[in-house]
Amino acid sequence: MSGFLGRHEYQIDGKGRVSFPSPFRRVVSGGPLVLLQWQTTHLDLFPPEKWAEIQENLIAHRRGREDRGAYIRTVSSNATEVEPDAHGRIRIPPGLRERVGLDDVALFIGALDRIEIWNPARFEEQFAREAEDDGFAAQIFG
Repeated sequence: MSGFLGRHEYQIDGKGRVSFPSPFRRVVSGGPLVLLQWQTTHLDLFPPEKWAEIQENLIAHRRGREDRGAYIRTVSSNATEVEPDAHGRIRIPPGLRERVGLDDVALFIGALDRIEIWNPARFEEQFAREAEDDGFAAQIFG
């Protein structure tokens, strides 16, 4: 997998469908993506291979600590599988759209091993807060 890169903004129709960016479609293979909210700011779309890793981590944590069950139930009950339809659209359920403030536009952000879906204004606010360089960039890019 070459990874998910870039940003793409699309209209959400009245049925909660939104075009799934074609550059991302080329990267995804092997089944449906898993859509969920685990952070308050946005939704995440995980390709099958990444979701398999996350699922194994969740199961391992549940086996290791009984008190992890509630969190795992929260994650799994708020997750859904999505696949682009014949027109290249995915459907975002109303509850997930409401929780992250998606109204009529969705901003898809390539985040290497996953795709984030944001309200564009919320993304810009968050990006402005996080844009300060603490030296991390130099560690990554040299």
